[in-house]
This record gives sequence, C-alpha cells and structure tokens, in this order.
Amino acid sequence: MKENLSNYYCNLVKKNLKRLKKERKWSITKMALVLGLSESYLGHLLSLKSPKTLSIQLLGAICERANVPIVYFFEEQEQRSK
Repeated sequence: MKENLSNYYCNLVKKNLKRLKKERKWSITKMALVLGLSESYLGHLLSLKSPKTLSIQLLGAICERANVPIVYFFEEQEQRSK
C-alpha cells in the first residue's frame, strides 16, 4: 500500500494531465483554452513540485472538455527509458 495515498493520487492525476498535453500535442496556451483554465493555474497543476491540487468537480469538467474518461487520470503508465 502506498504510504500517503492522498499525495500519490494527486501526483498521478498531475502526471496524467501532462500525458494528455503531450498526447494531444497542446501548448500550455491551447490546453488552458480547451480546458477552461488560466495558463498560470494549469502551469501549477502540470508541475509536480507545486502543492496546487484540483477538486473532483474540476477533474470532471476537464474530462468533459478533453473528452476522456475520468479513469484516464488514475492510470499508471510504465516508465519508458529514453
């Protein structure tokens, strides 16, 4: 079991938000526009060092705007070597 599940899931959502940006080939500006977020707030969310988190309501809105199921943000991706 993970030591701190709250932090684990927050970081997992943030990592998958970054993955969405990469898969869609979005700039921060484009992603913020599509998701209805400010570029500043989105930048904080994309940074794993930032303590910013998002509510389940906001995550649901992001899912609707990006047309992805909520489970997308809770999937663990294998680390690929470069």
